[in-house]
Amino acid sequence: MNLADGYDLVVQTAIEALRPDPELRCDEWAEEYVVLPKSNAKPGKFSFDHSYPARRVHQVLSPGHPCKRVVARVASQMFKTQTALNWIGSLIHRRPRNILALEPTDTLVKRFSARVSTMIRNTPVLKERVAAAKSRDSRNTVQAKDFLGDATLYMNTAGSAANLAEVSAPYIYVDEIDRLVLDVDGEGDPIELAEARATQYANDAKFFYTSSPAVKGYSKIDTLFDKGSQESYHVPCPHCGHLHELVLQNFHYRRDDVTGFMDRAWFTCPDCGGDIEERHKPAMLRDEAAGGQARWVASTQGDGETISFTLSAFYMPIGAITWLALARQLAHAKECIKRGDHGAMQVFYNTRLALSYENSDKVTTAQELRERAENYPPRIVPDPALIVTMAVDTQPDRLEVQIEGFGPGLQHWVLDYLVLRGDPSTPPDEPGSVWQRLDEIRRTPLLHASGVPIYMTAYAIDAGGANTQDVYNYGSQRRHLDCVVLHGHSRPNKPIISSTPNKVDIDWGGHKTPGGAELWAVGTDVAKDWLSNRMQLTEGPGAMHFHDRLHADWFEQMVVERPFTRWHKGRPLREWRKPNGARNEAWDVSVYNLALAHKLGLHNWTSLDWQMYREKMQRNGDLFAADAAVQALAQVPASDAPAALPEPSPVPAVPGATAASPMDGEVRTSAPPEPVAQQEPAPAPAPTPAPAPASAPRPSVSVTVGAAPSDHNALGRPLPLGRRIL
Repeated sequence: MNLADGYDLVVQTAIEALRPDPELRCDEWAEEYVVLPKSNAKPGKFSFDHSYPARRVHQVLSPGHPCKRVVARVASQMFKTQTALNWIGSLIHRRPRNILALEPTDTLVKRFSARVSTMIRNTPVLKERVAAAKSRDSRNTVQAKDFLGDATLYMNTAGSAANLAEVSAPYIYVDEIDRLVLDVDGEGDPIELAEARATQYANDAKFFYTSSPAVKGYSKIDTLFDKGSQESYHVPCPHCGHLHELVLQNFHYRRDDVTGFMDRAWFTCPDCGGDIEERHKPAMLRDEAAGGQARWVASTQGDGETISFTLSAFYMPIGAITWLALARQLAHAKECIKRGDHGAMQVFYNTRLALSYENSDKVTTAQELRERAENYPPRIVPDPALIVTMAVDTQPDRLEVQIEGFGPGLQHWVLDYLVLRGDPSTPPDEPGSVWQRLDEIRRTPLLHASGVPIYMTAYAIDAGGANTQDVYNYGSQRRHLDCVVLHGHSRPNKPIISSTPNKVDIDWGGHKTPGGAELWAVGTDVAKDWLSNRMQLTEGPGAMHFHDRLHADWFEQMVVERPFTRWHKGRPLREWRKPNGARNEAWDVSVYNLALAHKLGLHNWTSLDWQMYREKMQRNGDLFAADAAVQALAQVPASDAPAALPEPSPVPAVPGATAASPMDGEVRTSAPPEPVAQQEPAPAPAPTPAPAPASAPRPSVSVTVGAAPSDHNALGRPLPLGRRIL
C-alpha cells in the first residue's frame, strides 16, 4: 500500500466514523433479532402478529422519533415488559448509552434483571456486546450490565433517592409507577427525580412509563396519560366496518336459562348494533401495517412531547384470557358490590380495563355498625374461624387489646375487646405488671364453637407512642411465642405488612443484637382502605363481624377516621385522619390484626388450605387443655341458659389493682391467678368435633379464670375459659 492509498483509507475511516447511525426503528429491530424463550406463551421469533397494538408503541420509542415520553396505561400481562425489553435490546445493539430501568421493589428488579439476562442469552447480537456473567465480574450483576460503547444498563428500585441520584442516563424505563412511593426520601416525586438523571442529554433523552392504574385521583399513570395524546386502539366492526374502541358500555354477557352458567360474551357495534363475537378478533385487531384497518386514534395533542396509550384486556389475542372469562370476573365483581365489597371491581378496573377506580359508596356510620352487630357470645370462636390473633395498642396508662378469629377469605370476627390498666414502662417481669396480665390473656385459650379450646396463633403490639423501647423489650423476649412488633409505615401505598423486618436492638458498638427485637412495618393506609371497603359486608370473604355487647365507644372509634386528600408539592396525597382529641384505638387494633393475618399468609390460603388446616387440627388436638372444656360441655343442660366450668381456687389480688374499663364502665372484683409454670401452647388450634344434634342446641359457655380487677372485656366480666396448667 502506497502513501496515497493509506491516506484514502484514513479519510474513509474518518468519514464512516462521522456518518450518523442508520435510522433505528425499534419495531423492525424486534422482529429481526428477538427470540422469545420457551417459557413465553408464544415462544420463538418475535412477531407483532401476536400483539398488533404494540407496534406503534415500539415505533415511537425509537430514538429517531421526536417524542420525549411514551406512556402505556395498559391492562396486566399485555405488552409492557416485552416492549421495554425490546427497546432496551435495540438500544444496547444500535445506540449504546447508559440506560436506567426502575421497578417498585427489589423483587421486581430481580425478576426484570432475569428477563434481561434471558433476552441477552437468546439474542446473539446482544450476547457479543454484553459482558459475560461471572461470579467475580462486577460488570454483569443483577443491578448492572456493562455493554460495548462504555455504557451500562442500571436496574434499581425507585424508592431510594440514592438509586436515582447516582446514575446519569438518556434512556429511562419506569415500570408500575402507580406502585411507587409518592415522595422519595423527602426529595420529591420519583418521576421528576428520574427525569433529572437525563438533564445533560437534552433532546436525546427518552422516557418510557408503564403501569396499570390504581385509585382514581391518586394515579400517577393517569396524570402522565392525560398530559399526552391519549390514544386508544380502534378496531373495525366486522359487519359495517365502523372503527371504534372496545369499551365496557358495549360489552354484554348471557347465562344459560337452564344451567345458569355464563355461556356467551360479546360486543355490540356502536354504529350498526351488530354483535361482535370473539372469533372476529384476529381480523379486527390487525393493524394497517399488517394489512388490516385497526389503528391508534389520538383524542388530543397533549403537551407536544408525550405520546400516551391506553389498552384494556378486551384486546388480548386469541389464546390469552377470553371475553367469557372477563365477563365472569365482571359478574363476580358486581355480586361483590351488592355485598358492599368493592375490592373485586377495583381489581377488574385496574388490571383488566386499565382504568383507575373510584368507590362511590357512602361512608359507614357508627350507628350503622351498631345496627349490624350480631348476637354471638364473646370469646366463643365461630366454626368457620380457625386462626385466632390478638393485637395490642399501647397508651401511657394502659394497653388496649382486641382478639379476632379469621376464616376463609379473611372473613373475621371480633371475639373480645379488653382494656388493661397499668403503666407499660413497668418491666414485664415485675409481678402484677400490665405485661404479665397480657401474657395471661395470651396463654388463656378461647372456646371454639365445636366445644374445644383454641389458642392464639400469634399476637402483635404497636411500637408507636411513648413506650417504644418498652415494647421492644417485651417483644424481643417473646419472639419465640410469635409476638410481632409493629409500627405504621410513614410512606403511603406500602404493603399491608412488610416482607422483612428491621432489626432495632443494637449494642454499644452500634451492632445489631442477635435475637433482638424485630420491627415490622404496616402499610396503614392500604390496610385501612381494605377494611373500609369491606365495612358494609355482612357475610363472605372480607366481612367483619362484631358482637352486640361491645361498648358504644368501640363503634365510634371504628369510623372516627376519614380519608382525605392533602396536596404536597402540587401532588395529591391520600391520608386517613381523625379529629383532634378523638380516640381510634379500636380502629388501630383492627388494622394490626389484619396485618398479622397477612404476615401469617392467610390472604393467600385457598379453600383447600383451610380444609387441610382443619383436618390437621382434628389430628393434633390439644388433649391437656381439651379435657376440662369437653367434660364441662358434656354436662351442659340442653337449654339456652349459660353454664360455667368450676372456678380455680382464689389467689391473692394484685396490690392496688383497681380500675374501670372506659369501654364498659364496670369494675371487676375477681382476683388474678397466681403465676404458675406453664408450657407455652402450640400454635395449632384444637380439633373440631361434629356439631351437637339439632334437638339439643349448644348453649353459650363462659368459663371464669381469676383476673385482675383492671382487666375488662366488653362485658365487664372476668376473662372466660380455664387456664392451661401443666
